[in-house]
Amino acid sequence: MFFLEIVNVSGAQANWSADGSDLPEIDPHTKAKHKILEKYLENLIITLCGKGRYGERTFTFIDGFCGGGMYEDRDNNTEWEGSPIKIIKAIRAGYKKSKRKYTVNIKYIFIDKDKQHLNCLKNYSMPKAGLGELIDGKPHECKTEYGTLVEECEFRIGEFEDLVNECVFKVDIRKGHSLFFLDPFGWTDVSMESIKKINYLNKSEILFTYMIDYLKRFVIGKHGKEQITFNRLLEAEGYYESANLKNLDRVGEQCYLRNESMRLFRDKGKAKYVFTFSLIPKGDVIVLYYLLHLSNNLTALEVIKESFWQENNLDYQYCFDLYGHGFKTAEFYAEGQASLIFNITKNNYDFCIDKLDRDIGKIIYNNPDGIRYRDLCDLTMELNPASREHYRSYINRLKKEQEIEIVREGKSVNSSNIILQKDDIIKVSKFKQLSFF
Repeated sequence: MFFLEIVNVSGAQANWSADGSDLPEIDPHTKAKHKILEKYLENLIITLCGKGRYGERTFTFIDGFCGGGMYEDRDNNTEWEGSPIKIIKAIRAGYKKSKRKYTVNIKYIFIDKDKQHLNCLKNYSMPKAGLGELIDGKPHECKTEYGTLVEECEFRIGEFEDLVNECVFKVDIRKGHSLFFLDPFGWTDVSMESIKKINYLNKSEILFTYMIDYLKRFVIGKHGKEQITFNRLLEAEGYYESANLKNLDRVGEQCYLRNESMRLFRDKGKAKYVFTFSLIPKGDVIVLYYLLHLSNNLTALEVIKESFWQENNLDYQYCFDLYGHGFKTAEFYAEGQASLIFNITKNNYDFCIDKLDRDIGKIIYNNPDGIRYRDLCDLTMELNPASREHYRSYINRLKKEQEIEIVREGKSVNSSNIILQKDDIIKVSKFKQLSFF
């Protein structure tokens, strides 16, 4: 056990008064995070509640740095609902859209170290958002035209690091699916040990704000107690060692930092799948922070990628060929990638399909006896920005062109627009050899 000096390098921390009379101003990047979170959770519930005959029926959502639940939005002269309210409303919207008739049990755990923030959430923000019935900490039924959500909120005062073991224990007892939304004010507020504990849970995932901009300013390439704390807290010794902070405006250096971050959380955080949103101020070329999605579940990766394509008006980018698998230099990326920007356009949709053609095509061609669709996704889903819809469209196109056949339960599937199932076998057509090269 060791003592950590908590350093908040992100500037002034947002503060809420207990009665909601004093609210912090929302910034564009927090809005972007909230939109990603909202869209992702809605899609996640639709997907997991719709899986199989019954789908997932138990969920736990932990907001480790929840704040007071409401912001001042000066751009629109109104108030902006914070992450706790976004989470609850997204879950309700997803459940309704899933059209499932069985009961789903939801537990929300909202954590903040400041009692005033939680009081603001309970006494001002949630009632104003129409969620006042949930502040008593008891189960409540939310009935829809299809089924019923049983919701319960728990409010905990304290540091997330001090409460993470308790949260992990509760999730483990409840079973089901869990998500931890971790949006700390400073980079010392979440340890790699906590990330590992969460990832060791069955069917759990993390959406985590990683303050790479402040790490570049205060830690990476520097010497002193901050670097020692960083290496110890995030187990980062041996990472970022080739960072050249003089070249941060260059694509190669930005890609190097991103790949090293993904490699760090994949290796030390025990996350099989790592997906990143880079949030970059408009007109700038330097990443402010990464929104990392960490999971060991292929479905979670598929859903977060769909959210990326749907929320295409935000200032985040996807960099190709950045997966955190092994060390690569900044020069490697500088030679292979001209830009960090990936906007959702027809040209990039075509690029996405072309990349599938190269990645998936090779695998199908090299497995003439066939490969399960699930295995094909597992091998390639992390290596491109394609969504499940892109996979389905691409594979159906190959089927239409008679380059492949799809076998289900021993029989060839002949419909024109196939909804792929995980155990479907995709194999080279008997009538035509694939030409992927």
